[in-house]
Amino acid sequence: MAPGLIKQLFTEAKNYAKFYPAQFFFLSFGVLLQLLFTGCESVPPLEPFNSGLPPAVPENLQVTTATDGVVVLRWWQNIDPEFSSYKIYRSINDSLNFSFHREVRTNFFREEGLFYDSTYRYALTAVGRNGLESKHSFVVVAKPVNNLDPVLPSYINLHPVNFENKLMVSFEWSKDDNPDLLGLEVYRSVTSGFTPTENDLVTVLDTLNDTDSLALIAETNYFYRFRVKDRGGRFSPFSEEKTAFLYPMPEKIFPVNEAAIPLFDLFIIKGIHYPLDYGIVLYESALLNEVWRSPLYFKDGQGEVYIPFIASYISLNKKYYWRVVAYLPGTSTVVAWSDLSSFQLTRYN
Repeated sequence: MAPGLIKQLFTEAKNYAKFYPAQFFFLSFGVLLQLLFTGCESVPPLEPFNSGLPPAVPENLQVTTATDGVVVLRWWQNIDPEFSSYKIYRSINDSLNFSFHREVRTNFFREEGLFYDSTYRYALTAVGRNGLESKHSFVVVAKPVNNLDPVLPSYINLHPVNFENKLMVSFEWSKDDNPDLLGLEVYRSVTSGFTPTENDLVTVLDTLNDTDSLALIAETNYFYRFRVKDRGGRFSPFSEEKTAFLYPMPEKIFPVNEAAIPLFDLFIIKGIHYPLDYGIVLYESALLNEVWRSPLYFKDGQGEVYIPFIASYISLNKKYYWRVVAYLPGTSTVVAWSDLSSFQLTRYN
């Protein structure tokens, strides 16, 4: 065996001994002696990252946050070359019985939605690439009490719409940094500048997209204010006031419902009192398989609106369904959908 190769093997054995107990250094040294007397080809290589022992026990486990239903744990990164992951064990209001909770590969862990009146205990183990698991670390204790008021969402969007004479105001909002969120309280009035009371509370939103449809009336300005409630009964400040206006449903004039007529070139509708853009949507069935949509046409107030019908490729003697859609002028914001009407063509001329 070449002297350079022998020197390299001794160097690798020394490096190996930095991470493992002395007996494994001598094991490696024994392999090296075997190489000297039998030759390199006759000795199988050691399996990488498998000393036969688990990695070192995790150290310096700490609770860095325990408040408002949130616990954050941190610990020293395991530098054992055989390390693969950490297992987190947890108990709730029990100092003796721990159960497996999570497996992570980072040296920190965060969880939300915990109970304020419960005490949580955590311990860690390290798992090696060989599947062996270390002993448990020492235990840390956390009680995530409710210390802070929640914060208002960074945005709350309102979208009032009249869908087939069903009036609703849709909400879209952000959860932001509210880990113990219970819901977004929605207060409504017909008076601008109102101070919310319990009588003005119309709903509590627990999802980021929801609606208010409680006793709404078309052509009415509604004023909304919001605040966040957390699981501990704390509240954010009230939001600024937001306004929603509900438009009436557009009327259809021609063709009349259930009409059987020759091919026509104009839909006729009646504009409502406000400046809006109007369009027609045509469906293949009442289940709304859309087959044609018109351009938008502006109407500044009441009066008939004529919308060209250019879909000459539709079939004879087949029922089609259509509705009117109204938009805020120059936008893609829908404010009203009419109900469906049907017609069928008897001939093309």
